[in-house]
Amino acid sequence: MEELASIIGSFGWPQASLVFALIFIAVFYKPLRDFIGNIKSVGKEGITTETIPRAQNEETRKQAVDELMRLGDSPLILEGENIIKSDLERRDLEATSDSVKVLMRHLAATQLALDFEQIHGMIFGSQIFLLKKLNEVAAQGAEKEFVETHYKNVQELFPKVFGSWSTEQYLNFLFARSLITVGYGRYRITVKGAEFLVWLVKTGHREDRS
Repeated sequence: MEELASIIGSFGWPQASLVFALIFIAVFYKPLRDFIGNIKSVGKEGITTETIPRAQNEETRKQAVDELMRLGDSPLILEGENIIKSDLERRDLEATSDSVKVLMRHLAATQLALDFEQIHGMIFGSQIFLLKKLNEVAAQGAEKEFVETHYKNVQELFPKVFGSWSTEQYLNFLFARSLITVGYGRYRITVKGAEFLVWLVKTGHREDRS
């Protein structure tokens, strides 16, 4: 700083004024630009500026947040978002700002998409067919006999693959990935199973998995 002062001091008054002016412009360029851009009028009373109301700024910000949060109303995404939020709070990390909320929503959606990709990589086409049949009777579910008959047909079509499998082994993957549930002797597709079918249609993934 002393060196800069001595350098400036070595200049004559006109040169020093020019240096000061350049430094001033460099430091205050943006504030000056914003101030000049907001000048509404110049009169006897002085300069009148026009600023964007705080409420308008808040509305613009809210619209941006709403747009970024618009990933559908999937209960699975909301559930994943709550899990992420709980984990952040457990670690005493900030989880309430708009930026964090947006990132949590997108992370939950990404995690769900990855889960569906992994499921699609391992599921059999006949299991997808069963999910679709269960989705058709989502309200009342399907009886155990219906599922067993379906699996017997699968065994007959693919004896080399399923010849030694039991019905429980065939259904184990669907249970493990929370795609179906059973209760009171009736099998039902879960919310996740139904959303997986929707995801298949939207993404154009093949259903005839070998």
